[in-house]
Amino acid sequence: MYPVHRAPFPSLVLTCLLLSAFARPAAGLEVRATARQIGIEPGHDLVLDVVVTPAADEFLDSATVEVDVAAAGGGQLLGAPYPPRVTPGENGAWLLEWAAPVPGDARTGRHALTVTAKAATADGTPLSAEAPLEIEIAYGSGWSSNRIQDFLDRRGLPFFLLLVFGFGLLMSLSPCIYPMIPITLAVIGARSQEKGALHGLGLSVTYVLGMALVYAVLGALSASVFSGITALMQSPAVVAPIAVLLLVLAFSMFGAFELQAPAFLRDRLAGPGGGRGGLLGVFAMGLVAGLVASPCVGPFLAALLVWVATTGNWVLGFFSLFTFGLGMGLLLIGVGTFPALLGSLPRSGGWMDTIKRAMGLLLVVMAFWFVRPGVVLPAPVYYPLAGLAAILTAVFMGAFDRPREEWGWWPRTRLALGLVVFVTGLWLLVGSFLHYGFLIPSPLLPATAETVPTAPPVARATAGTSPSLAAAPAVTAGKVPWEVIATGPGARARLDVIRAAAREAGRPVLVDFWATWCVYCKKLDKAVWVDPAVVAESARWATVKIDATATDDQEMSAIKEEFGVSGLPRVVFIDSRGEILRARSTGFVPAAEMLALMQGVR
Repeated sequence: MYPVHRAPFPSLVLTCLLLSAFARPAAGLEVRATARQIGIEPGHDLVLDVVVTPAADEFLDSATVEVDVAAAGGGQLLGAPYPPRVTPGENGAWLLEWAAPVPGDARTGRHALTVTAKAATADGTPLSAEAPLEIEIAYGSGWSSNRIQDFLDRRGLPFFLLLVFGFGLLMSLSPCIYPMIPITLAVIGARSQEKGALHGLGLSVTYVLGMALVYAVLGALSASVFSGITALMQSPAVVAPIAVLLLVLAFSMFGAFELQAPAFLRDRLAGPGGGRGGLLGVFAMGLVAGLVASPCVGPFLAALLVWVATTGNWVLGFFSLFTFGLGMGLLLIGVGTFPALLGSLPRSGGWMDTIKRAMGLLLVVMAFWFVRPGVVLPAPVYYPLAGLAAILTAVFMGAFDRPREEWGWWPRTRLALGLVVFVTGLWLLVGSFLHYGFLIPSPLLPATAETVPTAPPVARATAGTSPSLAAAPAVTAGKVPWEVIATGPGARARLDVIRAAAREAGRPVLVDFWATWCVYCKKLDKAVWVDPAVVAESARWATVKIDATATDDQEMSAIKEEFGVSGLPRVVFIDSRGEILRARSTGFVPAAEMLALMQGVR
């Protein structure tokens, strides 16, 4: 017999364990994370798609799946995350939509993150895994105080002021500056012709410094005291007189009268011998010119004022707008320095006369653009007036001048353009009479009358009741349903009630600050809040419209300060946790952009 050798039992167990280790992978996790956005704007949400996959033959308890995202180095880059949305995937994996707000003052650039996933198997075994992730924080097209500060930090204040000067220079080439040309010639021209170009340069610079000082004061006030100064420039009380002034200046361009400063004012401002009193007088006239021209460049100037208003830095506002004024006045410096050149050009006839009439036509178009329907004048009044103005413009353009044999191609072309303007004006006048009637009822009114849908009643809540926001409101009116809060006692209490109810129901809040004189507030109502996609998206929101027309109400001022409202319109977003998303708030934006902003709020 041969002896039988038996392997010790512990060795056999160890061999089996090693074989099983090679046959079956150890329990563990795999985590993969990708960012949905290429660049995340400060004040918006970072959204990650996270896939948590267990090892083969392992099953995860979905209630234990957690994801944590931290900045490399332990810095505080993200805000508190929202509750993740967890859905099952293939092969036992779980898919998570993880989101957290990026603070408005977050540092731009590329940032390294660490994504940590934790879970437990069906038998309670804890598992974890990590994955690196790199994101980029960058600003979009909108401006905010943080973006301006970031721009200044990266490019420097001189570059920013140079950019603002360039904007002003572009404005000097627009028709908005044309009315200042005859005024500049009236104030400076005669003295420059008498004493030369150098003297004219000094007077012109003084004149433009006066203009620039007006804009600088507007910038300082916009960034400090008067948060609504930009919206005030859209008020019909400001726009309508400017439109009338543009019409008056237009007919001056047509040669109806000669524009110049009154003799007694010119003599008083000139001072004895045109010395120091002359400089002070020209500076004072520059101040007046800046006030006259500022509403004319309102849409452009308002945008710049909004930029500096968001910073709250009155020094930056002062020098930014002062630089803008210098750029806008550069053309006037040239006009005031070399008036002899302008004076040597033909005063009537020839190309100079044609240019003046073209300027006048542009001013007429601008005047009626300022008072267009929906802004100042109703359509039944606007179109007849536009028709009459077009007919008068055609007459002054020479539409009915007798052609001459010696005329070249341009005088005949000008005559043809005048006739086109006359026919357009006649069409506007007759068409508006047939459609709307003018002084007497329209003869075609029964045939052309349109049925105007009646607006549904707006939901209102009394001060002592809490509106039910748990269920989405029925959106059947083709417009966003609003809870309206007017300026007056109880505004704060009503707003707090709505916010508390929305937070309890887990719904975000959309707040639209508006005013009766705000042009772009009306544009939001007509172009954005009636967009079908925006209306459908608003169903999950508590929507509040706050009337901030009164500027001297302390309670409303406190509400605007809390929400960071620097001008109107202002749309503010509050997430479902009740946090105000200050960096996401916006003014007027198109419907598609507003929809994207709304969809990005949880």
